[in-house]
Amino acid sequence: MFGGPLVSIALKFKASYRQIMIVAGIIATASAVASSFAPNIETLIFTYGILVGFSLAVCYFVANVTLGQYFLKRRALALGIANSGIGVGSFSMNYLSTKVIPLYGMRGTFLLLGGLFLNLTVYGSLCRPLKPVNKQSPVISENKRSSVDEMEGAANLGFEAEDENKETEDKKCNDSNRSISEDIEPLPKKLQARQSITSEIIPSEFYNRKSSYCNGTMFKNKYFYLLLAIYTTHAVGNSMQIYLPIYVVSLGLSREESALIMAIYGAIGIVSVLLVGFLADIIHIPTSYLLLAAMSCMSLGSIFVPFSQGFETLALCTVITSIGYHFGISLRIVLISAILGKDNIMAAYGILTLLIGSLNMIYPIIKVKQM
Repeated sequence: MFGGPLVSIALKFKASYRQIMIVAGIIATASAVASSFAPNIETLIFTYGILVGFSLAVCYFVANVTLGQYFLKRRALALGIANSGIGVGSFSMNYLSTKVIPLYGMRGTFLLLGGLFLNLTVYGSLCRPLKPVNKQSPVISENKRSSVDEMEGAANLGFEAEDENKETEDKKCNDSNRSISEDIEPLPKKLQARQSITSEIIPSEFYNRKSSYCNGTMFKNKYFYLLLAIYTTHAVGNSMQIYLPIYVVSLGLSREESALIMAIYGAIGIVSVLLVGFLADIIHIPTSYLLLAAMSCMSLGSIFVPFSQGFETLALCTVITSIGYHFGISLRIVLISAILGKDNIMAAYGILTLLIGSLNMIYPIIKVKQM
């Protein structure tokens, strides 16, 4: 979850999302292969825990940000389909690891993971930059699209966008644009051709790159702070899945049943991320209501886990918790775009993931000291 600041630093050096994803995939592959030759646990912490962790965090961050910028409509559904891969990984890898490790050992398993991470470079090559809709004025077209997107998202979020003098400002902008268009003479044909070629070569994200991490308007939005507070509790509730396999074994159940519990967690996650996209974009349920349902499910599932002593009751709590968690992760980009607009997705999502990553590091340490 610390991928946001790393991506922002790379973008300052004019790196594209495609280049960042490819480099991160190569580092993850090399680090996983190096982990198979680790002589001790300290080396493994560095190669797999730090290098692979940061690389996957960068890839996850870039994938969500690019999807949020690609889709102006059906964004929740698109993110739900993409995030279903998280459920597929949880469903398959937790169960396959119990079969692969005894067969190939830890060193062979790390080599297999390295080959799996190499596919990230293929996905990175598919992260093509967006072209502006209006080639003669890419800045205006991007701003216009982001404002329309922000108003649509705010309506779907369940509250009015904060724009007190919206009608007055629109009238002023229309009058000023009309007067400017009447006064400005058309450009010569050579300059028009050169401007068209420039807009095709330089992606539209280049024009808004500075505003994406330098715009401080998001810190003036009270809903952004509310979103940070909500996902703080969401991150703490997510830590249950770290200790759930250990808790299942401590109740006297087998390791296969523990792996099956996590497989159920992943399978329900696949359905949940697709369902939240369908509810938000097809049924048009406000995303604020869906977020409330997500937090309620995580709370109920976490509360009843200590009272569960059998496989069936633990599986039921796992289903409820998985629904809440995967609803929440699919709504992050959608809520940020609705509250702050498309141009602030990268900066706001970077702050949110940094907060979540910090909590995921601090909470396990506190939990271990309490045990």
